[in-house]
Amino acid sequence: MASGEYSLDDHNSMASGEDSLDDHNSMASGEDISTYFTGTHEVQECLEGQDEADLHTHLANCKKNPGHKNFVPVNQLSLEHFPSGYHDNDVYDLTKAMADLTVRIAVKLTSPDRPEFVPGTKDPYPCYNTRGQNSLRTGTGRVRWVIKYTEGMDQTYRRTYRTCPCPECDHSDTPSKVWWKVDVVTAKHVVFDESEARQSSCRLWFDEENCPVVNIYGWKVGWSDSEGDKCMLCCVTHDVDVADKLEEMVKRFDSLREKGSDKFNMDKLTIIVSHPHGCSKQISVGHFVHRQVVGGGSTRYTYTTCTCPGSSGAMIYKLGWGWGYGSNHPHSGANTGGLNYSGVWADLFL
Repeated sequence: MASGEYSLDDHNSMASGEDSLDDHNSMASGEDISTYFTGTHEVQECLEGQDEADLHTHLANCKKNPGHKNFVPVNQLSLEHFPSGYHDNDVYDLTKAMADLTVRIAVKLTSPDRPEFVPGTKDPYPCYNTRGQNSLRTGTGRVRWVIKYTEGMDQTYRRTYRTCPCPECDHSDTPSKVWWKVDVVTAKHVVFDESEARQSSCRLWFDEENCPVVNIYGWKVGWSDSEGDKCMLCCVTHDVDVADKLEEMVKRFDSLREKGSDKFNMDKLTIIVSHPHGCSKQISVGHFVHRQVVGGGSTRYTYTTCTCPGSSGAMIYKLGWGWGYGSNHPHSGANTGGLNYSGVWADLFL
């Protein structure tokens, strides 16, 4: 079954108790499923010279999910978009809170240091053929932390930094001395290194096509992992209203996530909020199929939840999987069997 053909009826059968988490663990450990985690990565690449105006052409010409019938615009989400058994206000509120923190990442440079192959494989690494070029690509990420800096000192760890390093302040004689670092979790193949980070931006609250444009700007890579296909993109802003709004949204999401973990207890429902083709925010719902323990407490997943080019880096939310762990696996790609697959992260329960 192609991921674009998933329906609520499929999930209703899953939710009725026909299989268990142990079944999925046995499946993942009892067979060679390495091929389940290789395939096509899902950044949205634009041809050299194309810009954001061309993203709608990619949307209209999508071959993976023509018509995008299993995506729900974030402002149209209702309880009826969840499978029976999940018409629950807590699930709805949690999904909306996750959507508030989901960002569209645009990168305007491809690093000359991108490798030819995905680590440990002979699969081509995304964008290798465009390394060194100034060509646009888009992906998705989620805001995880917001840290304030005053007079060059961050207010959490008390480390000294310079004045605001955003593009505006970099070219100003009076750069802001009060600013915020906004950490965005995404996939490594979306933002490969610091040269790409400095040529990136994150569009906030891109919930519909005609909404106001609010951007924060890439500064550096906080950390990254090529084999796990994950990274932390550090962005900056000195807009106090933007920072305050994001801080409140992070607190709300963390509170709702902890509540969902206690209520649903390691469910297989899987929710993704992403920016297909670099366009406005969409929500998709499915369930995970395989769970592979990679080692050191880390796992990766395959799932039916719909994605498209531009969804790379979106967080995979697995309902009820712990406060710190249930939504940190970044979407990586689509395999040849019709399932989507994640990067590597730690699970609270193994």
